[in-house]
Amino acid sequence: MPIRADGSGKSTLAQLLAQYVMKDDYVRISWIRGSHMAASLLARFLALFPSMRGVDNPYYGISIPRNLRPLWWFLEFASVLPNWFFRFIMPSFYETVIGERGLLDFLVWVCITTEPGFLKTLWGRATLALALRHCKNVFIIADFKTLIKRKGREQTAKALPRQWVVYNALAKSLNLACVDTSSGTPVQSLIKLIKELNITKPNH
Repeated sequence: MPIRADGSGKSTLAQLLAQYVMKDDYVRISWIRGSHMAASLLARFLALFPSMRGVDNPYYGISIPRNLRPLWWFLEFASVLPNWFFRFIMPSFYETVIGERGLLDFLVWVCITTEPGFLKTLWGRATLALALRHCKNVFIIADFKTLIKRKGREQTAKALPRQWVVYNALAKSLNLACVDTSSGTPVQSLIKLIKELNITKPNH
């Protein structure tokens, strides 16, 4: 399951990898990130109040006050688990699941929309443990100038500096395999990804 910052080539590589694996297996491309289900509904509700509006969460235009973050972290974690189970764990029994985004992306999402202190909480540690136990993670990255070139005009561009820092720190601390898409073609990046995932060549 690759983990990726916005603009690193996630959608393109996920599609190419699916086409490669699909030659001898059933394939599903799935994604999760953050603010699903109850958390998403609450975020939309909070955006109605001027006191809750802010730039920390670029999708909902809210900033969670520091004193409310422990409760918000629990809600984010509780909301993402059903999505993760039904999109990744259950389908993995009968098909290959490629994560366009996965639990480590969710972990980064919560960190950049609140604070990195989430990593030290029970919910952050549980997220990390589940991601490392049940997923094969590869870090897909591009240099910062490339990310800005690809995503600089989008709504989430303001979060790119925080994303880039947290993704790199997390990948380094976990010693994740890395595929850099800054240069080269998508196919060349796919070859690197296949090698890192140790996928054998499909039968023709």
